[in-house]
Amino acid sequence: MVRVPMGTMSGAARRSRRWLAIRYCIGMFPLAVVACKPDLEGRPSLVDAPRVIAIRSTAAEIAPGGEVTYDVLVAKPVDDPSNPTFDWALCLIQKPLASSGPISDECLVQSGPALSALGSSESVTATIPKDSCQRFGPETPPQKAGEPSLRAADPDTTGGYYQPVRLLVGYNPGDTEYEVGVTRLLCGIGGGVTQEQSGTFNQDYRANQNPRVEQVNLKRASDETVTLSLGSADPAASLSPGEVVTLEAIWPNCPLEANCGDGICERGEDLKSCPSDCENPQGCEGSEPYLSYDRASQSLVNRRESIRVSWYATDGSFEHDRTGRAESEADAVNSSNTWTAPSHAALVRVWLVIRDDRRGLNYTTFDLRIE
Repeated sequence: MVRVPMGTMSGAARRSRRWLAIRYCIGMFPLAVVACKPDLEGRPSLVDAPRVIAIRSTAAEIAPGGEVTYDVLVAKPVDDPSNPTFDWALCLIQKPLASSGPISDECLVQSGPALSALGSSESVTATIPKDSCQRFGPETPPQKAGEPSLRAADPDTTGGYYQPVRLLVGYNPGDTEYEVGVTRLLCGIGGGVTQEQSGTFNQDYRANQNPRVEQVNLKRASDETVTLSLGSADPAASLSPGEVVTLEAIWPNCPLEANCGDGICERGEDLKSCPSDCENPQGCEGSEPYLSYDRASQSLVNRRESIRVSWYATDGSFEHDRTGRAESEADAVNSSNTWTAPSHAALVRVWLVIRDDRRGLNYTTFDLRIE
């Protein structure tokens, strides 16, 4: 998700400064999951005004013609009464290949021929257009009469292509911002490959599954460890003002070999060999193995997803705004961060947004009481 700011009100300005910092860090380290501390007033992890921190696509990856659900996570201070408005639309045109932006400028409007309206609630359903692999993938885009032909889009570093979705968020009159989310497209690997490579990829590649934080542990300086209740309004831990704790996010451990009956339709399994796993295929909610085409070596390679966790809280301070595990660390299923409680009594809301490098994401929340 990338923010494209509009408006000039103070709340929007604060949100814009923080998210420009995030975009800079991601741009510098597209695959890395190292921590990044922008040298700007205000930390991206501090939620002191309402803002969107995630747009989730479910399914995370799908073939054109399939149906997905988009939902938005708005983080805001605990007692903030505001109710932002939403306006969703699919973007239908490819951005210029030379553009560094996430989406065509023609889609950053309230309405127009480049958009397909989806609705105005926190969660909407969309059907991915059947020609999305032409517009955003490895197939030749449609040519407009009298204009030069376009070339196919380039894949990202994981071999992926993406259908963009545009969200216009209204926080207050005059305070609006565009957000951009994506759905990864099942488009194959395009031209320049052998028939054998294409067949192997189509048979063995598995669609991405959104990752998930399944557990968060809080560890005090005394080594006492508490497992927090995720999504619960009842704080699982009470802390002293100024207390320093370690928060550990844990995600599922993904199998590397087929194991019929584990609920995951892995490479090597299909509807015939393992109907229990593949009748309604699901992926693993951690660092998944996946098949990718390496254009430098012109070969298919087995890879693992990197995982990044973004940390947010309404008070206190994190040591890092983002943590995670690189692809080379994919066997590890956890990531930790140090958090310092505020120096005053407060109810603090915390959000964790987990992402994989195939652009799947998920989120969870919990409260901490400082007294």
